[in-house]
Amino acid sequence: MKRFLILSLLLLFLPKAFTQVPQKVDSLLKALEIEKEDSTLLKINREIGNYYLDNNPSKAIEYLTKAIELGKKTNNQLRLANAYYDLGFCYLLKGDFDLSLEQYQNSIKIYESLKDKRREVNALMSIGNVFFQSKNIAKSKEYYGKAEDILKITKDSGQLSTVYAERGLMADQAKQYDSAIYYLEKAKTIATLIGNEAMINNSLSNIGLTYKHLHQTDLALQYFDSTLINYRKDPETPLDYIAALYNNIGATHAQAGNYSKALEAFNKSNSYAINAHISGIELENYRNMADMFGAQKDYRQENIYLKKYYNLKDSIYNSESKNKLTQLEADFQLEKKNGILVKQEAASLRHKNQRNIFLVAAIAALALLTALAFLYRQIKQKNLLLQLKNEEIQQQKEALQNLNQVKDRLFSIISHDLRNPLVTLQSYLTLAESKELSDDKKLQFKQQTFQAVSQTTNMLDNLLTWANMQLKNTRPNITSINLQDCVEDTIEAVLPQAKQKNIDILQNIKTTTAIADYTVIEIALRNILTNAIKFSNSNGKITVSTYIKDQHTCIAIQDEGIGLTAEHIHQLLQKQIDSSTGTAGEKGTGLGLFLVQELLQKMNATLQIESEPGKGSCFTMLLQK
Repeated sequence: MKRFLILSLLLLFLPKAFTQVPQKVDSLLKALEIEKEDSTLLKINREIGNYYLDNNPSKAIEYLTKAIELGKKTNNQLRLANAYYDLGFCYLLKGDFDLSLEQYQNSIKIYESLKDKRREVNALMSIGNVFFQSKNIAKSKEYYGKAEDILKITKDSGQLSTVYAERGLMADQAKQYDSAIYYLEKAKTIATLIGNEAMINNSLSNIGLTYKHLHQTDLALQYFDSTLINYRKDPETPLDYIAALYNNIGATHAQAGNYSKALEAFNKSNSYAINAHISGIELENYRNMADMFGAQKDYRQENIYLKKYYNLKDSIYNSESKNKLTQLEADFQLEKKNGILVKQEAASLRHKNQRNIFLVAAIAALALLTALAFLYRQIKQKNLLLQLKNEEIQQQKEALQNLNQVKDRLFSIISHDLRNPLVTLQSYLTLAESKELSDDKKLQFKQQTFQAVSQTTNMLDNLLTWANMQLKNTRPNITSINLQDCVEDTIEAVLPQAKQKNIDILQNIKTTTAIADYTVIEIALRNILTNAIKFSNSNGKITVSTYIKDQHTCIAIQDEGIGLTAEHIHQLLQKQIDSSTGTAGEKGTGLGLFLVQELLQKMNATLQIESEPGKGSCFTMLLQK
């Protein structure tokens, strides 16, 4: 469909050279001067209008309007309808949706009278596109539906595949991704049945883009790989198609954090783009690579690719300015070669020349002002970038200071709290063989020693986990986990501690799966349960619940213990490490809840605390769905 199909591999603005304007326009203008036949003049005016369509819509409107007048005069209905159709596209480019709809409706009336169903379908799709661009989604779907109804009667499979492809692309732009995949798959199915390789590849690539937008990286890459295989089979595949595809592959890898594969794909894309002189894709690659290195905090590489990006952008800007001046020169030649100007008197000619000189001077002044504005904006953007980096450095400095404070506190914990259980163990070993102690006393000392060793083991586990996180900066392994298994495994690990105080641990599992790191959840849950046992009275109960609330998967641990004050809750949430004695005199380090918050933060999860002194506490982990 003429000027309506969207390039499905990559929605980029691809600058094009304008080197042939003078020759093409000059040839057509010469024909206008000598041609007298209205039907031929209609054709020439439409050709000139079409030539200006993509680079100067206002100029295109001038010639297409003349073509419409000649179409009415000669009663050439098909060419008149085509001129209306082209004029509708011009007004769409200018953002005048009402005039665009009017011209497309005019073309439809004529196509209907001519029973030209194929062109009528194209016009209906164009109107659907106008409504989509003006954010009227309901009307857009209505006109695409009309086009689809006609094609089901005419059985034009190729055009029906195009309709579904366009509906899929628009659904993707509207972020209605399920609908996008539905229509794109239908387009691919039809294209496969009729053996249209170009449509198949477009559908595969567009489906891959939709899965990228859904952050389903593996599926997106599968479709991109299928497209790439098809391109390699066809030696006639345009280089810009391959360059755009590799750009999509690189962006998908970068989105998933696969930075080495992303860099490899961007470099391949650039290789093809440079060979094919596709500056737009090369520009997009540099921007993507700069963003990728920025996400990795590799600011040196980020700066390198930002420079390449702005240098190329400046080059394109200068090229476009030159093309506009070339176009102005072509327009001037048009006016100069007009038969009426040739017959004008010398005074009128001098007046024209003076006016043209003023026009060129005005354009030069405007170009200079535009260049200065662009330079100012570029400097402003660089200053903003520098400011943001300085703020980030300051944040990192504060984070390091906080980390150093935590380190000092940890050394204090190790030096102080490790000594107590060792002294307890030494005392027990000394008294174990004493005949003066009763069996009850020996049992009591044994239980206290077991409790001290258990607490020390938990503390060392937490210290090792925290140290590993800080030294290796490891990322959590986010997958779908079985919450039922995780809760049961953790309860089994803390059950001996609970039995010491005759505490029951109950389960209320309403949701059995979550997107999280199994090990992280297990460590966090064990620390919270250990804390709950520590601050619960004997013969009490603790309940572990899982449920869905406000787009979060929640894991709640409710106890009937001594509770917390609002000030104590605030200290815990601010990660202030502090230890308290349990209801049975259990010692602690305060490290457990600090570690829980550190672990949850790595998964973009949070800890919520609700408590009241004397009425127990509820610690809730809020996980992202």
